[in-house]
Amino acid sequence: MPGKSLKSFVLTQEFNRFEEFASSCIDFRYIGICYGEPGVGKSLAAARFTQWQEELIDENAVDELSAKRKKVIKNCKGAFLTAPVTNTPKIIKTEITRRTSAYGITLAKANMESDLYKIVTQANQLCPLVIIDEADRLNINALEEVRSLYDQYQFGLIFIGMTGIEKRFSRYPQLYSRIGFSHEFKRLSEDEMRFIFPKIWSNMGLKYNSDYFSDVEALNTIVRITAGNFRLIDRLFSQITRIIKINKLQCINKDVVEAARKCLIIG
Repeated sequence: MPGKSLKSFVLTQEFNRFEEFASSCIDFRYIGICYGEPGVGKSLAAARFTQWQEELIDENAVDELSAKRKKVIKNCKGAFLTAPVTNTPKIIKTEITRRTSAYGITLAKANMESDLYKIVTQANQLCPLVIIDEADRLNINALEEVRSLYDQYQFGLIFIGMTGIEKRFSRYPQLYSRIGFSHEFKRLSEDEMRFIFPKIWSNMGLKYNSDYFSDVEALNTIVRITAGNFRLIDRLFSQITRIIKINKLQCINKDVVEAARKCLIIG
């Protein structure tokens, strides 16, 4: 399934830039803002970078540590959460501290730390990074709670939101003065799309041939329709897969792409 393979992850230049940005927030323990249009891949990049999994949050984390949790913490670079639609300072504090504490406890146990008191009291300070997606939802009180936790535990912090969030944050001097990095997450370039799409063809069990006019025409049509929007690319290829399976086709052509486009709502 191309949608699944696409999400498994395509290492684009934009992801590499995000990785450098996030790593800098960890190294210097700064606050960073990542912003961009809907569907360009901000959330997917953040989840990929942190490798956060909810399995780290476990009520029995202090008492026992499974092999799976050890493997998860080995790859995890920080905590990732999506700001809830309804949020209060208490909710935000609970969501962040649950994750940073779970990260710290698991890491300490994986490193064979035996002092239970030390594990519990210092757990939150061991988490190197917290990424908050959909940060546009946070009101001023919730933002102040996040700032307070940042000051207390000194983790790297990244807010992810829509274009304009960086201007909104400038109205909050205490928070804005702590922002060290800003990153605009952009659409895929045309060259990247032309590099990536044949790989997706291959993941679907099909072969892209640049010598065949129908293949080139189909690729050009996808480039034109999606305009580098990662989410739209994923949705379009999911529909293409469905159409090919239903009609038992062996190739992607312009008619297949146009039929898939008609199944989508494209703004």
